[in-house]
Amino acid sequence: MKKTLLIAVMVGVAVAAAAPAPAVNLTAWGAMNIKAAYYKNVDLTLPISLTGAPSGTPLTPADPAWNEDNAWVQMRTILFFGIRASQDLYGVLGFQVDSARWGDNFTGSGNAGRWGTDQIAVQVKNAYIDFKVPQVPARIRAGIQPLMLRPQVFIYKDAAGVSARIELAMDPVKLTITPVWLKIWEGVDNTEADDQDLYGIDLNLAFGNIKPGIFFFYQARRQRWDGTVAVEGDSKQWWIGPYIDAQIGPVAATLDFVYNGGVEDFQGASTFDDRDHEGWVLRGEAAYTLNKLRVGAGGLYGSGDDPTTNDIEGYQVPYQGESSALNTDFLIVMGDWGLVGPYGGTYNVFGFYKPFSNTGAGIWYVRAFADYQLTGWLKLMANAGYIGDTVDHGDTFGTDLDDDDSIGWELDVGAQASIYKNLVLCSAFGYLIGGKALAGHAGGNRVQDPWAWVTTLSYIF
Repeated sequence: MKKTLLIAVMVGVAVAAAAPAPAVNLTAWGAMNIKAAYYKNVDLTLPISLTGAPSGTPLTPADPAWNEDNAWVQMRTILFFGIRASQDLYGVLGFQVDSARWGDNFTGSGNAGRWGTDQIAVQVKNAYIDFKVPQVPARIRAGIQPLMLRPQVFIYKDAAGVSARIELAMDPVKLTITPVWLKIWEGVDNTEADDQDLYGIDLNLAFGNIKPGIFFFYQARRQRWDGTVAVEGDSKQWWIGPYIDAQIGPVAATLDFVYNGGVEDFQGASTFDDRDHEGWVLRGEAAYTLNKLRVGAGGLYGSGDDPTTNDIEGYQVPYQGESSALNTDFLIVMGDWGLVGPYGGTYNVFGFYKPFSNTGAGIWYVRAFADYQLTGWLKLMANAGYIGDTVDHGDTFGTDLDDDDSIGWELDVGAQASIYKNLVLCSAFGYLIGGKALAGHAGGNRVQDPWAWVTTLSYIF
């Protein structure tokens, strides 16, 4: 019996070895990123406390560590595999491994840096099929995929769904149409009454280096969860966003406007009853490049909420849209200015270093910046701007119940060094001269002149 089984196994191996291999090409790409932060008076609002408090307790200004120096190291590795059968058909499988802190001391995902390592920490980031529709100028992408659309102000998200890319070339103009459907939440299978979906379409028209576009998205969150129980009703939001990117000689410019409308109507939940969404954001930037020097200016205005009304006037992005991960206009207020962050906000692990604003809601700012390629391997950078508060009858960050307007002046300096072609070391220091709109936090602590020094090491392959 054993001989028969052994012979059968050997024959099976021989047949498999002799069979023609599938005609596919396998490629891999990704990044390994290590980030160290040293800071004081920076509002992090962590989803899980890393200060010794019970799991799930957010870090607030009332925490004893608020006015103390804080320091930690975190790491993220992203690895993608491409399986390509032809130009018309390929698949992508992506994995992610996180360490929120070297020396992680909590359970759950993102704790690969625990003492002893060997944790269950590999997360599936993407798994999708991308193929060309025969005889039609269109591609379909189905599966767990990234959606990155005007990410500094609108959305970056990995989610399950279906999207398409339709390209119509009419020389010298090219029109790209991108319809999208992503699934936020699947409730009971036999009804749509508790499902949550995001639908949208993006239209982009390219005239050489001038690329205007507009998108429209609709989000239906039916029977949204209010804490731990589902409440009857719906949350229906929509976004419309005209934008333009342009490169004219040495000048590069971008401009975005997004309006967020919709309504929430939940029966029996007073905090959600019949609320209208009326938020918007405007962001622009222009830069001039002359040899090794680049100088520019930019700004943002995000509508702020009015806590005295039932409506939501502060700008919102789609559910957990992660647009904050890609807005790096400042180191303190927006986070990660001057740092290389490949593949969609790589360094913003769970938002653990996204200091103040998440979407631009409730703030406005103007800034000027410059960078100089000192040598082939070293770039020096500087950034400075004024940040104001747009919330009525309150403050976006402050808690002293006053309606203050000044968040403050931020000054940032940094450097990027290319150690090898694929290895980059970045270091940036930011200092925020705090205004009155940062005052009055709980526990008697004030956010006075927050500062942060952040260094990243990135191996990109």
